[in-house]
Amino acid sequence: MQNFCAVDLSNFYLDIAKDRLYISSEDALRRRSCQTILAIALENLAIAIAPVLCHMAEDIWQSLPYSVPHKSVFQAGWVQLDKTWEAPELAEKWEALRQIRAEVNKVLEKARAEKYIGSSLEAKVLLFPRKSKSEILEPFNLPNGFSENGVDELRYLFLTSQVNWVKSLDDFADLQYQADLEDLTIGVTKADGEKCDRCWNYSTHVGESTAHPLLCERCIPALEGHF
Repeated sequence: MQNFCAVDLSNFYLDIAKDRLYISSEDALRRRSCQTILAIALENLAIAIAPVLCHMAEDIWQSLPYSVPHKSVFQAGWVQLDKTWEAPELAEKWEALRQIRAEVNKVLEKARAEKYIGSSLEAKVLLFPRKSKSEILEPFNLPNGFSENGVDELRYLFLTSQVNWVKSLDDFADLQYQADLEDLTIGVTKADGEKCDRCWNYSTHVGESTAHPLLCERCIPALEGHF
């Protein structure tokens, strides 16, 4: 349970989810879907720890910011797993993505340690995938720079402002920060554009709006109530 909270939730899912929770419009699907997952996780965590950490579990249950069918965590029964959650192929894919993220983080950390970048949002990641890695990464970084569902994008996975595909290893020739793996070459350079005052991501579209000259193309619709 501790490993799940520290590694799977805190270091991975919550780290990535912060962007859409903070930046998206209040009722945006990408934000509401994340809140649904957090509610499911929190309720089941409270139920799972109840036999051992009874007071903490009950405190969590009584502090839920929404109504639930049971007044006490001890009335909720044991954890019930939905059969539709059993997706071993999806789990295998995300495990591969987490391994790629770990390799990207190594390159980002080196660039950060040598003061080339400050935060990871100041970076653009360059990828030259081969073989199986290309099949894994492609749905998360389509030619238009977005993912199939508009949520699971590589720039959010890596916590960088941009992720670009490259067509040749020649594009890595002048890069100081890179890693050449068996079926994936990773490079890190500075992000294009200017820093958005609201989300701190870098974008080439900052300054295009006369109404919001300091904001990017994501933050302007969020402020104006568009999803």
